[in-house]
Amino acid sequence: MPLVEVVRCIRIPGIYLESMNLEEVKQQFPESVRDIEILERLGFASRKTGWIDDLDLEKAIAACWLLGKIGSDRDADALIRVLSGQRRDLWMHAATSLSVIATQRHVSLLLSILETSSNSEQRESVVYALSFLSDSSITPEVIGVLTEIAANPLEATAVRAQALEGLGNHLSPELAPHLDQKALTVMLEALDDAEAAIRFWACFAVGRCKIEAALPKLQRLAQTDKTLVEGWWSVGEEAEDAITFINGGEPPPREPRPSLVS
Repeated sequence: MPLVEVVRCIRIPGIYLESMNLEEVKQQFPESVRDIEILERLGFASRKTGWIDDLDLEKAIAACWLLGKIGSDRDADALIRVLSGQRRDLWMHAATSLSVIATQRHVSLLLSILETSSNSEQRESVVYALSFLSDSSITPEVIGVLTEIAANPLEATAVRAQALEGLGNHLSPELAPHLDQKALTVMLEALDDAEAAIRFWACFAVGRCKIEAALPKLQRLAQTDKTLVEGWWSVGEEAEDAITFINGGEPPPREPRPSLVS
């Protein structure tokens, strides 16, 4: 079933996906029509508060996906409830859709979840949503929170790595000509981190932000760091791509490779 998997991809910063009505979704995603029609029979049209809670996992995942395509304010409210709730299997699915349809009010609610949650999976999901918000929803507070998380050694590695990806998305030269000095320092220091995933996403961040001061460290990593990051490629290859970005080029397409760790 196509809706049950979260496909983690790097979206181009600045692109906002307009919401669609139900028929438009069916036309654009014909492979998902059967799943949508099942949700319609289960009450999608009315979708009262807590509607998703009554669905089994497969249908609830499909519902989270569909809410992100429909894109109303109440749908974002429903996704916030999912992300702040107890169904951890739905957190990342809700976050993925929220990243597209969240308003500034929902961004504030996302930040509130971070203030109270100590669950690393939940925190990673929230930071994912913040990392892919549309430009209009990005505030200095969001950048500050991503920076603090990326710098905090007490955070889970996956959460810090996600924050670095978010900084790379939101602080590109076109979107933030005057790069925040604290964020710059955090990204540069993360290139020396003991965790390969942190080094990998720090390479991504400094490359997307075209930070020339990072070139010496990137060149060292490109030459010496062969560590594979699960679901992606090696730190050294990401460093090579970052160097290419900084020098104004376009990196070659890469195929993710399986980790050597079983």
